Amino acid sequence: MLRRRISLALLGALVVLLLSACSDDDTLSREQYASRLDAMCESFAAREQEIGEPRTLEDLVEKGPRVLDAFEETIVERVHDLKAPSEIAAQAERLVELTDRQRDVLAELVEAAKQNDVAQVQELASKNATLNEETNALARNLGAKSCATD
Repeated sequence: MLRRRISLALLGALVVLLLSACSDDDTLSREQYASRLDAMCESFAAREQEIGEPRTLEDLVEKGPRVLDAFEETIVERVHDLKAPSEIAAQAERLVELTDRQRDVLAELVEAAKQNDVAQVQELASKNATLNEETNALARNLGAKSCATD
């Protein structure tokens, strides 16, 4: 009986701990948010440099999936977990939307390259460039200088 009470008490404490971990206590300051974005972008840039920039359709077929994986792992998955402060919450949500769209465009770009669809590759590359411009402007506004490459 005592053992059961102790187990229930521990379980209750664990539930309280888990719920508190999910609270707004994880909300970052604007500076912390920008710093985390910078770290994510620096990580992606390093992986992208290691992979190399695709310069031909064949390069895109070979390197594109690795670039996409790196983007998903270093940017997309992590940006969803950041809790922005209320004063930049709308911009942060827009950034999440843009990174999701960019991931989708990159995936389509890789698939178009695999299909040897040059016209589709050009269209998607243009779409990706537009998304990059919008993301860079937003990143600059949020203070994440490493993400705001020109």
